[in-house]
Amino acid sequence: MSHPIQLDALYFVAPQLTESDLASLKAQGFERVINNRPEGESDDQPSGDNLRATAESLGMEYVSNPINLAALSQDQVDCQGRALLEEKKTLAFCRTGTRSSVLWVLLENAKGGSYEELVGQVSGKGFDLSRCVAAMAPLVK
Repeated sequence: MSHPIQLDALYFVAPQLTESDLASLKAQGFERVINNRPEGESDDQPSGDNLRATAESLGMEYVSNPINLAALSQDQVDCQGRALLEEKKTLAFCRTGTRSSVLWVLLENAKGGSYEELVGQVSGKGFDLSRCVAAMAPLVK
């Protein structure tokens, strides 16, 4: 796993996790893991059930909110928001971290944050959201 990228005080994003990454994340103080990657996207992808079992065995909360950008909906954004209601140090992941970043932008925008500034902040962290604009546009406040 590459180093988690911090988007705000408690929300971090990363590319695909493996079961062995979870103990390290627990040692870094993470309390919650959100899986934004659909099952079976690639042959080398760990199963969500195995990740959940490992995370829960470590005492971490595990949330599954699979995102396909072609079908991104307000329900998925709301699911991510509900998962974050209780303040916990959270790592959200997908294949590259981009979808988890998209969800953060949309959640922060719904709270009144400037869409352009939020996209700029995420882009400054190394995530190119340009390919996500069409999927995000209907959900921008």
